[in-house]
Amino acid sequence: MLVVAVTWMIIVWGATASVYMLWHGWSRFPRRDFDDVVHFLYPVDLSLAESLLDPAAEFEFRWRLAPQEFRKAQRRRMSLYLELVRRMAHNSRVLVEYGNEEIFKNDPRSADQARVLQQKAIEVRVYALLTLLKVRLWMWFFPAALGNAPGIAQLRRTAEVDGLETYCALKDAATAAFMHLDSSDLDALTRSL
Repeated sequence: MLVVAVTWMIIVWGATASVYMLWHGWSRFPRRDFDDVVHFLYPVDLSLAESLLDPAAEFEFRWRLAPQEFRKAQRRRMSLYLELVRRMAHNSRVLVEYGNEEIFKNDPRSADQARVLQQKAIEVRVYALLTLLKVRLWMWFFPAALGNAPGIAQLRRTAEVDGLETYCALKDAATAAFMHLDSSDLDALTRSL
């Protein structure tokens, strides 16, 4: 009798979880137009990311600072880079949502540009998620040995994807997808990215 009750509880829990996941997946993608895109993007300072990923700067920190001070500086640099990568992931998600909306329109030209935009956004998202995972693991499992952990410069490429280069390609794809806008709106978009 207990086995039957537990079996039914598992079945009901599985069905409820499936319904919840389907509902959450269906309602997760809001309809985005240009105004939503510009206001929901977070600016990413690529020059700051370049300086954080510079191996020469890391070598200078390692050479100039005491080991404990270097670990603190490295942790701050990693935290700052994590924030930039989070912004990249967020922006790519917003652009995928916009691309979904554009694909469902009847204009084949905008649908093709939206597919290119989505492809670049997915590449950035993969890079961002894997980089976030990698840095979190470094910070959780090697907090005391962060000075001996692999350098932050190695985060430029994750899963054979160059993060900054791919993000620049995403910015170019977004500019091409929004080429129909006037110059002030296009400038607002590129500043937001």
